[in-house]
Amino acid sequence: MPNTLLSVATLKSGVALTALFLLPVSTVASEISLDEIIVIANRSETEAGKVGSTTHVITEEDLKNDGASFVTEYLSKLPGISYSRNGGAGRATTLWMRGLKGQYIKVLVDGIDIADPSGLRVQARLEHMMLADVERIEILKGSQSALYGGQAIGGVINIITKRAEPGTVQHNLTAEGGSYGTANASYGFKAASETADLAVNIQRFHSDGFSAVKPDGREADDDSYDNTTISAKGSYDVTQDLNLYFAGRGTDAHGEYDASADPNAHHTGEFRQYSGKLGANFTWLDTRLTTDTSVQLAHVTRKNKDDRPATFKGMRYKFDLLNTYEATDTLTINFGGDWVHEDYSDYGKGQIFGGFVDAMIEASEDLNFSVSSRFDHHSRFGNYWSGRASTSYQILESTRLRSSFGNGFRAPSLNELFGKWGNSDLKPETSLSFDAGIDQDFIDGKLRFGATYFHILTEDLIGFAGGNFAQVKGLSRSQGAELSANWDVLDNLSFNGAYTYTWAVGPDKKRLSRVPLHDVNLGVTYKPIEALTLNLNGSYVAGVEDEGDLDDFVLVNAKASYQYNENLRFHVRGENLLDQDYERARDYQTPGLSVYAGLSATF
Repeated sequence: MPNTLLSVATLKSGVALTALFLLPVSTVASEISLDEIIVIANRSETEAGKVGSTTHVITEEDLKNDGASFVTEYLSKLPGISYSRNGGAGRATTLWMRGLKGQYIKVLVDGIDIADPSGLRVQARLEHMMLADVERIEILKGSQSALYGGQAIGGVINIITKRAEPGTVQHNLTAEGGSYGTANASYGFKAASETADLAVNIQRFHSDGFSAVKPDGREADDDSYDNTTISAKGSYDVTQDLNLYFAGRGTDAHGEYDASADPNAHHTGEFRQYSGKLGANFTWLDTRLTTDTSVQLAHVTRKNKDDRPATFKGMRYKFDLLNTYEATDTLTINFGGDWVHEDYSDYGKGQIFGGFVDAMIEASEDLNFSVSSRFDHHSRFGNYWSGRASTSYQILESTRLRSSFGNGFRAPSLNELFGKWGNSDLKPETSLSFDAGIDQDFIDGKLRFGATYFHILTEDLIGFAGGNFAQVKGLSRSQGAELSANWDVLDNLSFNGAYTYTWAVGPDKKRLSRVPLHDVNLGVTYKPIEALTLNLNGSYVAGVEDEGDLDDFVLVNAKASYQYNENLRFHVRGENLLDQDYERARDYQTPGLSVYAGLSATF
């Protein structure tokens, strides 16, 4: 990789000044206390205050207060994350993290890689990922290939579904209806004893929708969407040292879509994904060593029923081994390996084997380091080394500095190599990522502020030119700043928000499509009485390019929920209350003013 990858350029003019005027802002996700335990950062339980990479944690309470139905809708309110979508619910959606799109983001659901092997690019189909069964989401930013292999260049999203506390049996029911003929319902059951637990969830979503393509005065039909998702997970303690577990998920989605030039085309698409994981974890060497071994499977079938019907099938098998060894009180070593087989029925197969080691070093009570290294062997492209180093330093009781540095690679998908627009001469993209930040508390911890600078360089980006996929020679660059804060003004009143500046360009210095230059989210939560919660959220997105500039837009959403009794909760929410006419992708419509009402019951 050229030495230029080791340079870190300064931000474009005006960023620092803009940042100063926007303070303080915050994310709608829960602020992470320094002693909170997170798993995603080092693939084992780690105190948040010891993590050098940028992380976010979203809790079930955060999701309940917001009311979003799909994961992309909520994640886009966090700093550094946005999305583009070709129309309404269920339409093709791409998540962006720090200016990098979906194929650079590893998405796990209960540890299962849900990326679609049959896609043009291998990425998670998050347009179908609903939130009713989600208990927690952990987000890790920056190049994480040393821990999670290829694709984890922009970061990792770990989605954890609900499970029961020991000694409980609980049923959960939610129902909501509203604009665009939307009906959204879910049922969940979870139970646990001291040695076993089980959770099952069923979700059903329907929307009559609207025409995805702008009609421009012509007749246009609505594009409906249906989604049924079933998930289950459970575990059993065979002995004090041995636990067996499983997780499974199935999604069956159907939707109508428009041809790019015809808003009245009656085209339909089907998406089915089934995934599962079986594993065991056990402790030995006087509990100093924990071993987790698992096998997982993901199968995707997509069908397009239009003028040229087509069926696409993809399969992934994965074997995973992870060990955590507490070598000393100040040194923990994670090590393991995995083997992945991907099969795209039309265009062949590919395998990759990887092994990694990660050392977490507590140099002092306030200073922590993490160093990782990984070796991957790809059946088509040979060997690759990747590494990551991070540090966290608590310089004062209320001030923490953090930083991380790493490299990664992404191999071309089977479709990029051999598909309709494929190019068998493509080679893997390589990248280098750096970030540095500060977390600062004020007013005895009632005001919590965070700021991060990030810089990602990608060499040999795979783009599209001359009717085919093509390697873009040179360096593509994504750099910017993320700012966040959370202010607990009173026990029943808090403000939050987030601001991100992203400058993402290709080797030709032209900005990459669909990446916001400025992205602002502000919110307030107020509880006038114990039973009533009011939530107001506003976002401003500016500087999006997609075959020319898209108009800047402001979205305002609100939700009111009333806890009628211990078991029953009512809510009403509104989206796009200003009825903005805006686009996230050129020539694709978005929802106007929308109102929804519903209830949730626990028994």
